[in-house]
Amino acid sequence: MRFSQNNMLEKTKKYKKIIVVCIVAILFMVISFIFIYQTYIQKIIYEERLNQMDEVTHQMFLNLEDVMETKWDYVKVQCNIIEAADIRTTEDLSLHMKRITDLYEFADSKITLLAVDDSGKYYTEEGNQGMVRDTYHFEHSPKKINYVSNFMTTNESRMVFLKKLEHPIRLQSGQTINYYGLYQDMHELNEYFGCDAYENNNSVYILDDNGFKLFNSNKVELIKGHNVFTVLKKMQYLHDSSFDKAEKELKEKGVSYSNAILDGTEYFYVLKKMDHAAWNLIFLVPAKYVATNTVRLVKLIIWFIILFAVVAAGCMIKGIVTVLRKSQSEAIEIERENNTRLETINTELTQAKRAAEQAFEVANNASQSKSDFLASMSHDIRTPMNAIMGITSLIRHDAGNKDKVIEYVDKIDVSAQHLLGIINDVLDMSKIEAGKTVFSYSDFSILEFMQEIQTMFCPQTEEKHQSLVIHHENIVHEWVNSDYVHLMQIFSNLLSNAVKYTQKGGKIQFLVEECETKSSAYAKYHFAVIDNGVGMSEDFKDKIFDTFTREESSLTNKIQGTGLGMAITKNLIEAMGGTIDVDSELGLGSCFEVFMDLKIAEESVSSALQVEESETYDDIMKGMRFLCAEDNELNAEILTELLKIKGAECTVCENGERILETFERSAPGDYDMILMDVQMPVMNGYEATKAIRKSSHEQAKTIPIIAMTANAFSDDIHHSLTVGMNAHISKPVEMKVLEKTISSIKFGGGLKRRLLNNKDEI
Repeated sequence: MRFSQNNMLEKTKKYKKIIVVCIVAILFMVISFIFIYQTYIQKIIYEERLNQMDEVTHQMFLNLEDVMETKWDYVKVQCNIIEAADIRTTEDLSLHMKRITDLYEFADSKITLLAVDDSGKYYTEEGNQGMVRDTYHFEHSPKKINYVSNFMTTNESRMVFLKKLEHPIRLQSGQTINYYGLYQDMHELNEYFGCDAYENNNSVYILDDNGFKLFNSNKVELIKGHNVFTVLKKMQYLHDSSFDKAEKELKEKGVSYSNAILDGTEYFYVLKKMDHAAWNLIFLVPAKYVATNTVRLVKLIIWFIILFAVVAAGCMIKGIVTVLRKSQSEAIEIERENNTRLETINTELTQAKRAAEQAFEVANNASQSKSDFLASMSHDIRTPMNAIMGITSLIRHDAGNKDKVIEYVDKIDVSAQHLLGIINDVLDMSKIEAGKTVFSYSDFSILEFMQEIQTMFCPQTEEKHQSLVIHHENIVHEWVNSDYVHLMQIFSNLLSNAVKYTQKGGKIQFLVEECETKSSAYAKYHFAVIDNGVGMSEDFKDKIFDTFTREESSLTNKIQGTGLGMAITKNLIEAMGGTIDVDSELGLGSCFEVFMDLKIAEESVSSALQVEESETYDDIMKGMRFLCAEDNELNAEILTELLKIKGAECTVCENGERILETFERSAPGDYDMILMDVQMPVMNGYEATKAIRKSSHEQAKTIPIIAMTANAFSDDIHHSLTVGMNAHISKPVEMKVLEKTISSIKFGGGLKRRLLNNKDEI
């Protein structure tokens, strides 16, 4: 009996060894197959897909190039015709284009003839006139211009084909027609963008050289955002490809192919620089539609191997069961162990499923919050826009009633300021999330900082009959070194909310206290903004600092806002190394506490703010002569009239090159100051400022230059000061801010390097 048991044990051991060898062999085969699949087979599939993409898109690109060439043939013929015609007035031009349109039946093809004069004004057959956008295409007077724009009366994308006339047409009104051609709706190219090989599941975008969208052939936006190159850079690339390689290949060869993952979906895309057009094309198709037959074949082979592995595993399992039956006790033990493992796996799967469901719920809530915010913000933007448009109509009606007009203008100003605040909040949040916020540090007094807060918010609280208490305790180090602008933005947001959400007659407190610290270089400050307003619920208190959130109630719904202020505030505080906390109770009020370490600075004898408070600006510009750079005719006209009201004179130049020439020709003392726009054709404001500072003019180094531009980000402001400007004012310009800036420069206040338009800084 003992011999029989030992013999059985020996056979069991032998069987186990054989089974182990078989398992090792199968594992080796599986691992080898995986290695081959990942290295060799996947590479072959990838190359096959790229080849197919090349074959499919090559013909499409040829068709598009033929279409472009045909358009140029049309333009050439039409230029010959119009040069031979007798055209003296704009009416003659319109009638000529109408006759040609009817003759060639251009209307059926949605083709519209277009003429452009030397001032950048366009003319169409319907008598439409206006200034052409994208004027940089006309720089250096090229012989042929082709680009995509929506500069006509609608926002639809148009292909524009313009040829420079060999014999320009001079009109009796003084204009000269230099360019003539046509434009056509981009949707007319949709038939060339579809692809039967991919069952028309592809999407095509037309881009400019910087990657900005000009046209989308598909109603579905696969690539969200305005700049396609930015999205492509963030995609997860496969097969050792990258956007940098694709961009380099595009520049060298005019076409590049790549494979990457966007929002969990794998795509193949082709970038193509069109030969006869000033734009690029991206052809995007989900990977599942590329070389589908090849992929199916590979999958079939994989399933065959898996089936073989399953059969082999089944045979081994049957052998194991046969052996283990001879030892019932071992079988029972193994069964128990298997049951335990299965229970463990089942528990883990249940937990994983629960976690996945929770994550899905969180994602849905976040998406819903963003959708709710966008709907709310759309309402907030339309509200002031509707007010501005409505009041404009009332002004036309009551133009003769001066009191009414003044009242209407005041209301337009309020609505415009509110609309600007909404835009600033959205852009500010985008800047913070992109990690591009620039901090600029300078020395300033905490006490003067509090004084400026009081000056800023006293009128608001007095208007609502609220009491504003500003108090400080234990300020040992008055002078600190920090970012004054962003610190002002933080507490302006907190105090603005306190004013908005506190009822008439309420109380608002701003407390500043210096706390004890062991550091000799930094002082710890405790800031508190306290109000007895409407407060907030417990649920909302936990998410007040999230983006795209606003509490919904009968009280708060009447108060306009974007829901971004607190998110911006928290991000700025944390970026500056501080913390923020909130305590609030519904109906009783709120308390926001900020703790921040600020670098200790040397105390200064005088303060720029004291200079600022002692000055009056009413007549500061009277008798002054300005040299102004402004390429927008309407803005130039408005600026001229506003300066004239203040008793000042100005000379306006349409670009940086003209302002440099005018300055160099002027005698010393002809101009007191330069107001410099930044974004201009020919030479921008930065280049013009550098050139002025380097010129041999007697006032080159001393004449004040103020940037007056829509570029209002912190790094734009820093750039303005770096190139030699004295100060920066962001558009839309307020005359009070301009007067304040001029005063600070005239009287040598430190505010020349501290931005005066804090509320507009982004």
